[in-house]
Amino acid sequence: MGNDADMNDPLIDEVRQRRREMMQEYDNDLNKLFEEIQRRQAEHPEKYVDPRAEKHSRSRRASDRS
Repeated sequence: MGNDADMNDPLIDEVRQRRREMMQEYDNDLNKLFEEIQRRQAEHPEKYVDPRAEKHSRSRRASDRS
């Protein structure tokens, strides 16, 4: 699947462990997890970036350099 470096990376291990914890927390149900993510986004919109807005601002920054 991945290379050997991925298998021994502490950061990757931490991400995978957190993913397992989150899935257990929501009964291994992606729909429940997704609903919680949407609830948190609605509750604190200032903490989440709209990828469409981010893409636009990146494009604008690139054009500013020209």
